[in-house]
Amino acid sequence: MAGAPREARLIPDYIELYPELPVGVWLPAAEVAEHIVAVVRKEGGRLGLHGRVMADEHFEFRGGEPGAAPRGRNERREDSATAG
Repeated sequence: MAGAPREARLIPDYIELYPELPVGVWLPAAEVAEHIVAVVRKEGGRLGLHGRVMADEHFEFRGGEPGAAPRGRNERREDSATAG
């Protein structure tokens, strides 16, 4: 799926954490992240571990930058860009 935009799909086990998001539907990851940030801000909460918006355990992902190396569980795109 080279060149496709990054997409995220909520895993059914986590529906209680994200009641406004549909389960099992692929959505643009940027839109999902924006939604989560808006909810967190509205509730006066904090972002997840290491400032991440979307927990890898809660979502499946597909698409993204063509030729991008897979990132480790706790590695962000910004981390891999500065590591070289």
